[in-house]
Amino acid sequence: MHTNIQSRMITLLVVLASALLPACNKSAEEVLTLLSETEAAEIVENSVSQRSAGAAMPTVDMAQLLEDYLQNCGVPGDTTLQRSKTAGPVTYTYTFGLDWLVNCNQLNIPQNATVNTTGNGSFQTARWTGTDTASGSLTFTGLNPQAAAYIANGSYALDGNVTGSLRKTDPTLDVSTTITLTDLSIRKSDYQITGGNGAVVIVATNGRGRTETINGTLSFNADGTVTVVVNGHTHTF
Repeated sequence: MHTNIQSRMITLLVVLASALLPACNKSAEEVLTLLSETEAAEIVENSVSQRSAGAAMPTVDMAQLLEDYLQNCGVPGDTTLQRSKTAGPVTYTYTFGLDWLVNCNQLNIPQNATVNTTGNGSFQTARWTGTDTASGSLTFTGLNPQAAAYIANGSYALDGNVTGSLRKTDPTLDVSTTITLTDLSIRKSDYQITGGNGAVVIVATNGRGRTETINGTLSFNADGTVTVVVNGHTHTF
């Protein structure tokens, strides 16, 4: 009797061990996250910074353009801009499309401007190369000449791929980055970004179809720098 019980228990243990064995034998690349917090923060930098033709570039360009169209109440405007840098540690080549509409009150005083942006191009930094397409929808206030800054609210999204020069596993990832901007302040005297906040969501997918979603926050500082926080990791650029 005892022999039968022991035999059944041994069989059960063998079955359990067999079921658990694949999980224990997962490769290191399956266990590791697709992106570290540091890498995610760097991807956010590339997606936001003017230095890499990120979201800040067409946003600031649009603020500068608005100066010449504040009297064009209700008249749609659009333009295409070519932006490139081919020297130094950061290079990029981008094309941006901008269209806008200045909305005025009954006295033809500008109240706000609605702006749509599109973009496509490529960039290279010391650690990353990438290509992407971009689209954004923003509303600008602060159009009053007495206001010291334009204020932008809205979203900007980028879809493409990035390759990390220091990544041994999954060096190239498909990445979608969505940025939500809140009260982004662009000083009129020099068009420097001096304030505002944001939220960012990164969705990264490797060549085997594994996907990871990472959330972060943005703080635009008075000195023109930006601080991104991803899972407690802080990175300022």
